[in-house]
This record gives sequence, structure tokens and C-alpha cells, in this order.
Amino acid sequence: MKKWLDRVPRTTGDFLRLALGVAMIFGVVWQLPTLAGGLGKFFNILSPFAWGIVLAYVLDIPTRFFAEKLFHGKRGVAVVLSYILLFGVVGLLLALVVPQLVDSISSFVGRLGSYEEDIQNTLTWVQQTFGIDTAQLETYVGELTLELQNWFKSVSGQAAQAAADAAAGVAGAAVDAFVTLAVSIYLLTGKDLLLRAARTCLRAALPPQQAGSVLSVCTMANRTFGGYIGGQLVDALLVGVETFVLMSLFRLDYAPLIAVLVGITNIIPLLGPFIGAVPGAIILLLESPLQAVEFVLIILVVQQIDGNFIAPHILGGATGLPGLGVLLAIIVGGNLFGLPGMVIGVPTLAVVVTLLKQAVGAGLTARGIDEDGNPLPGSDTKN
Repeated sequence: MKKWLDRVPRTTGDFLRLALGVAMIFGVVWQLPTLAGGLGKFFNILSPFAWGIVLAYVLDIPTRFFAEKLFHGKRGVAVVLSYILLFGVVGLLLALVVPQLVDSISSFVGRLGSYEEDIQNTLTWVQQTFGIDTAQLETYVGELTLELQNWFKSVSGQAAQAAADAAAGVAGAAVDAFVTLAVSIYLLTGKDLLLRAARTCLRAALPPQQAGSVLSVCTMANRTFGGYIGGQLVDALLVGVETFVLMSLFRLDYAPLIAVLVGITNIIPLLGPFIGAVPGAIILLLESPLQAVEFVLIILVVQQIDGNFIAPHILGGATGLPGLGVLLAIIVGGNLFGLPGMVIGVPTLAVVVTLLKQAVGAGLTARGIDEDGNPLPGSDTKN
């Protein structure tokens, strides 16, 4: 191959082959958008399989726990219990969220007129008390209210078409969901055999030392991802329960809906609590400013308890990343892959950092020095 690349074209055949190669390269580059679109369609077809792998990986966490703690290593019963837990959680979330979401939207639309009246009264009071001309603001409030009412009417008018479109896509979504579920069941039940086959193929393809290194990296990555994702899910569940209990004690409206929202967004590290608190505060602000203030105080208390006591105990040193590293992983992962990227960005960066530390340690050992540049005991350092 190197000889062919180093060869200087001399004959007509050489120049023809060179021209053909250049033309093929330009043709491939010219067709890159088409190829990218084809790859996108191909990956879209495979997306149920990808989600099946993700679902199997997540459910493997409770499966291992149930198998070790409850069923003496029997994975079959543990897998069944994990799926029962999954369907129970999904059903409970739908039962809690959907009715309250519908009630929230209906309540908001029904109260638009009263909201406008309250704001107008407030502006009138400001004008009478402080002598500030609020006529322009009152006009803006009226226009904004009218725009919102028209928008909700247009949404209602499009609801039938949206429902028809959704019904048309139900069959495809049901097939995708079935494929995802089937793939996850197959992977969970056949985990040991699949892993054994993968290890066998790896040892057959690579020399023993390289195969051992790859398996070691995979083990470390699995430990990091499993510990982090499992800890985040447990932490999110506890935060959601705490938020629901405190909101119920203070008799705040929409406690189930907002608690679920806060719990789900808490899966996102660092930024999750704020992402979930903002829409919850806005929903309650439309009901009562006092309730919104109480909710913000509840979130502050919950996050202090979670950040100082619960999360450190559950997550421990799952990643070992500083706060700046976590923020970097969230921003980069979110920009590349959206919400899933924000979740997996942290353990991915943790794996990369661990590999870099191992590489640096190996390099220092090879040179016979420590991290401060001092010679290691018993080493003959040559600069």
C-alpha cells in the first residue's frame, strides 16, 4: 500500500487511475449530505434497539439488587420484579401527572380574565398611589391577554387534527415500544451468555494483554455508569417524595404534578433542581403568589437536605469530578445530545478522566518519577 502511495504516476494508466480516484473522492464528498440523511434514517430505524439497550442497562441495576438481596442470585424472578416495578412507576406517574396537567391548563385558561383584572387593578393602584402613568402598561396587559386567549383558541382548534395525527402514529409507536421492550427483556435474561460471547470474541480478536486492557476499561466504565445512574435515580425518587410530602403539609396546589416534575429533573445533576423549580413556581404563581413563595422555600430546604446529606451518601464518589467538571459535562452533553446527553455526560467525562489519570500514572512510572518530578524509590531516572 505504501509503495502504491509513494509511486509517481508516469504512464497514461497511472494518470487515469489517479483521475478516477480523485473523482471518486469528490463524488463521495458531494454525496455526503445524502449519505448523512441515509445514515440518519438507518439509525432512526435502529432507535428502538438503542432504547432497548438503554432500558436493559437501567433495569439491570434493580435486577442485580433484587437477585442478590431477595432471590439468592436468581435473575429470572428479579427480572420479572424489575418490569413490574417499571410498569407500576409509569402507571403511577401517568395517573398523577396527566389529570393535574389537564386541570392546570383548564384552570389557567379559565382564569385569564381574572388575571387581567387583578393586574389592571394593581396598575390603577400604582397610578393613584405614586402618580405613575400606567395607561400604556394597561394597554399592553389587555393586548397580551387577548393574544393568549387567541392562542389557546387556535390550540383548541388544532386539537382534533393533532389527535388524528397522533392516532395515525400510534401503531408505529406501539411497534417501537414493543421492540424496545422485547430487546430489553432479551438482553436482561441473556446477559450472562451475551457477555461471555462478547468476551470470547474480544479475546479471539486481540492479543491477551490488549484484550485484558479493554475488558478492564469496560469494567471500570460499567461500574462508573451503573453507580452514577442508579444513585441519581434513587436520589431523584427521594427528592420527589420529599417535595410531595412538604407541599402536601403546606396544602399547596398541584403537589403530585410538581413533585413528579422536580423529581424527574433532579436526575440532571447540578442544574436539575433549578430546571424543575422554575415551572413549578410559575404554575403556583398563577394560583397564588404566597404559594409560589412557599414552594421556593420548600425547594431550597429540600435541595439543602439533598445536597448535604442524601446525595453524598447515595452517590458517594461515583464520579470524582469537581463541580466545574460536572458543569462542563452537562453543557457539552446537552448541546450534543439534548436531555440524555446532560444525564450521561457526567459519567462519560468521569470515565475519560479516569483513563487520563491512568495514562499519566503509567507515563510517570515509566519515567521513574512521581507527580512532583521526584525520582521513585529504587528507580534509575534518566532525563
